[in-house]
Amino acid sequence: MVNLSAIRNQSRTFRLDLTTSASAALQITSGSNDQANYVQLLNLGTGTAAVEFSNSSTVADPVIASSGGSGSYTLPPAMNYPIVIACPAEPFYIKGISSGTNTLYITAVQAD
Repeated sequence: MVNLSAIRNQSRTFRLDLTTSASAALQITSGSNDQANYVQLLNLGTGTAAVEFSNSSTVADPVIASSGGSGSYTLPPAMNYPIVIACPAEPFYIKGISSGTNTLYITAVQAD
């Protein structure tokens, strides 16, 4: 038997234009009564991006990991496909930063 998990969108897609300074906190909300506990992220551009999440508008500034150190959730440059990671229950807030000038697309999603 094959194990399949369907992922369905829970919100509209939001956009953050990222630079080398942390973005303002962006609130992500869904258009559904179902609780979204995951987020789909797609980083377009040539720079590495990093993101942080919070249940309040006070979100820690994201940090891109350096050699030998740790950082925030990191996204590779020029992604072909989005990744899905766990996040706080929505509505939640997200901040992003990049090593260049990037566009980050964010969609709250739910596993069925």
